[in-house]
Amino acid sequence: MINSILVATDASAPSNRALEMAVQIAGQHNAKLLIIHVIRDMQIPFDIKEIPELESNRFESFNDARDEIMRKIAETVLRKAKEKAEKAGANKVQTAIGTGDPATSILGFAKRRKVDMIVVGTRGLGKLKGTILGSVSRKVTNNAETSCLIVR
Repeated sequence: MINSILVATDASAPSNRALEMAVQIAGQHNAKLLIIHVIRDMQIPFDIKEIPELESNRFESFNDARDEIMRKIAETVLRKAKEKAEKAGANKVQTAIGTGDPATSILGFAKRRKVDMIVVGTRGLGKLKGTILGSVSRKVTNNAETSCLIVR
């Protein structure tokens, strides 16, 4: 039985297709639909932080501004995804913002919320490029403790 579905979105075409599929499955099972958007960490290289001419408070204010912008983007992405899901017939929709590595954040959220299925889109990098670069969908499906659906 599928009672809850987690779908990850970054507003890309593949994640939009994943959202559509997740909404369809949620409707068929009268399941709760959880939509997550993950804000990736951005690391400033250590060498740059050590340049004497640059003040450390500049990096802090830069990070604060970036965090605020990324949170506003995440809220917009999630609001639009929720509206789209509800318009398509999903009636139990919740949203969440994750941070850090997308795959790790998705997997942690899925485990904490005990979801029955994770739905993710794939960019379709191809076998060689996907293996070398890795991918969120690959990491999620390889490490999930629940069923996963990759939507192309």
